[in-house]
This record gives sequence, structure tokens and C-alpha cells, in this order.
Amino acid sequence: MILLIITSIGLLAAVLVIPKRISYMEIYTTSLFACFLAALADIYLDVKYNLFGYFKKGVDTEYLFIFIIIYPAVNILFLNFFPFHKSLYRKVLYILGWSAATLLFEYLSLFSNTFYYNGWKLWYSAILYPLIYILLLVNLMIIRKLNKTS
Repeated sequence: MILLIITSIGLLAAVLVIPKRISYMEIYTTSLFACFLAALADIYLDVKYNLFGYFKKGVDTEYLFIFIIIYPAVNILFLNFFPFHKSLYRKVLYILGWSAATLLFEYLSLFSNTFYYNGWKLWYSAILYPLIYILLLVNLMIIRKLNKTS
């Protein structure tokens, strides 16, 4: 629980003090999408297939910190600092860097009993995190395109 509290406070502080490069509407809509994506993954991979979970089996109120604070905050920070006008190489490095940091956080979460595996492997996450970050970017691009047409 200590890891969760420290992470939540750190991410919230970062989100509150950073200069915003994305609009509040983009923050709001992309954060909702990030939560939707996480909920979808959790419904299937945790609830249906029991491959992993948070804290203990069943519904945990502690998970709300992850769902309401950590997922949106990571989404905001990732998108806010994304190097949109840089080379493809820099964009790929950025996504891989965030994926590595998220993988490290997952690894630490295993040892703090925040997260547990039931058949899931860390390398599955290593493959999926870049795809998740790309989905967050695609979602932002769709939102921006829809904003231009309205």
C-alpha cells in the first residue's frame, strides 16, 4: 500500500505542476479512454481468465487509487510530453522508455503485493505496454481530428 500511496501522490503532484501542452478536453477524454482500456483489460484478463489481479482476489477498494489516480495521471503525463514534432526515432524511444518505466513499476508492484500473477508473465506486459501507449496516442489523434470537424 505504501508504493501505491507514494506513486499516487507523486503522479498527482506532477500532473498538477506541469505546464499543460494538451487541452483540458483532451486530458479529460483521453483519461476516460485510458480508464476504459484498463477496465476492459481487467474484466477479461483478471476477472474472466484470472491471469493477474490487484491486492487480493475479488473487488478491492484500494484498486480505485490505481483506476482513478494512477491510470489517468500516467496517461496525462505520457501524452503531455510526447514528442509530436520530433523524429520517428525519438517517438519510438519515448514509447519504449515509458513502457520500460511501466514494466519496472509492475515488477515493483509484484514485490509489494499490490499486484499478483496467476499465469501472467512479465514479458506479456513488455509486449503489450508499447501497444497500449500507441493506443493512447491514436485516441488523442482521433479526438483532435473530431475537434477540428466540429
